Amino acid sequence: MYYGIVYLYLLFWIVISENAKIETICIGVIISLLVVTLNKDLMCINRKLNFRKNSMLWISYTILMLKEILVSNINVAKIVLSPKMIISPHIVTIKTKIKSDFHKTIFANTLTLTPGTLTISMDGDKIDVHCLKSEYSRDLTNSAFEKIILKVEGGIYE
Repeated sequence: MYYGIVYLYLLFWIVISENAKIETICIGVIISLLVVTLNKDLMCINRKLNFRKNSMLWISYTILMLKEILVSNINVAKIVLSPKMIISPHIVTIKTKIKSDFHKTIFANTLTLTPGTLTISMDGDKIDVHCLKSEYSRDLTNSAFEKIILKVEGGIYE
């Protein structure tokens, strides 16, 4: 039922352990099965989601996140390296449609990973984010990150 995720965890285990000895693989299988079994409610394994489409959404999420991190790094570097350092700190409250705490945490951590923004708090469906410039807050409402997570969460695929 959820062997695909176990295989992904096992592959990740082999990559970070940097060897493919039989002992390492056996320990990786045990740990991967344990992690998936204990966290299947968080990972929405109980629902009938199409694993391939769900995986593709997470891959697109990761690519989008890396692109946004790169663009934000360049923008923050311009601000920091400019002689006048023009900033306009701003705190914005985002109301999200994401239901699960697990997915809200992923969304909030993604915002924090993006330079120039920092998640301050999460309460229910509200997420408070500090932005280095007020212009950064415009991109937070109806973000592409939230749309992808909503598709994963609801099992809705286009």
